[in-house]
Amino acid sequence: MQGSGTPSVKTNVTNGNLQRQVLVTDGVAGIVGTAKTAENIGKVRTVYSLDDAIKKGYTEAAEPFLYRHILEFYNELGGSQELWILGNEDTMTMELACTSTNQNGVKKLLNVSKGRVNLVGVCRNPSASYDSGTGFLDQDVKKALVTSKVLGQYQQSMNRPVRILIEGRVKNESVTPIDQLITSENTYSGVVIGGTKNDGSASIGVALGRAVKYPAHIKLGDGMNGILSVTSAYIGTRPVDEYDPVELNNFTNAGYIHYHTREGVSGYYFSVDKMAGTDDFHILVHGRLIDKAQRISTSSSTPFLETNVRMTKDGKINDADALYLEQNIKKQLLLHMADQISDADVIIPTDQDLINTSTLEQQIKIQPLGYMTWIIINLGLTKSI
Repeated sequence: MQGSGTPSVKTNVTNGNLQRQVLVTDGVAGIVGTAKTAENIGKVRTVYSLDDAIKKGYTEAAEPFLYRHILEFYNELGGSQELWILGNEDTMTMELACTSTNQNGVKKLLNVSKGRVNLVGVCRNPSASYDSGTGFLDQDVKKALVTSKVLGQYQQSMNRPVRILIEGRVKNESVTPIDQLITSENTYSGVVIGGTKNDGSASIGVALGRAVKYPAHIKLGDGMNGILSVTSAYIGTRPVDEYDPVELNNFTNAGYIHYHTREGVSGYYFSVDKMAGTDDFHILVHGRLIDKAQRISTSSSTPFLETNVRMTKDGKINDADALYLEQNIKKQLLLHMADQISDADVIIPTDQDLINTSTLEQQIKIQPLGYMTWIIINLGLTKSI
């Protein structure tokens, strides 16, 4: 039976955690957020470490907001890796930053990277006069979920798929009920709440760093990879440790990505990598896997553009040619994803009118791995074994 709420082990015996490092990575991250200095506003830059970012103008003194997220990204990553950064003026809302027609927002970073960035964190540090509303979340967050869905659909149509993590800026943690993000039906995007500061902000850099540190099939909260790099965590102004399990379960069930603690372990983990919807890609890991499969399928199919296949007398695709195409794509999928999925299948129906349409359709299926988000242990005494 499927459980609910945050990942948990129901037992009277605590479990330890075995750490392991996965060296192959699939993700390239980008941050779109508020910049303070003119030379960093509207500029897309690539950095490879915190020191490199500082050299390129993202210092704690000049850019305290962006510096924080860059610092936390590299602290969580634990090494050097490319990070794309776009600074915006403090008047640009996250809603506008995620709008697909805005040439100065997330779309700009994606275009400049030529599709290389496949995971973007969107964050904001508005001016003191900004009105964030009266709800649990800054009203800008839910608006960004609306615009980012259109952007995600556009990127997917361009064969440059992306997943977006939006900073879940908490306005008032005492407001109930909390916003039910899963009703947004936008699984291109997820909302991260909780951070290292008790000001309602969220540590987007930590989530990005944990995601790109490991391959696409590894969940943010994978216990085998150990605790997060943060030593303190807040949701709103309250420490995560002060939230009871029911409250944290409610966040998970509502569709938030957030911090939590686990029995027998000192430190913080991410809960379920929830996205803001309920379809097949309701968890980040499923979205990242299908995005990787799309990129592989596209690159494997592109060499065949404007080539030809044989047709049978009754106008169908030759079986041998269809099989060759199927095997070629499946081979590439398994070559790059065999350890990340359970299986893959490629079917090219032969009854396609290729002579008149010049359009070949393929059916590609990816079977994901199973994930142990909830574990139930039935434990008891017995007079004999």
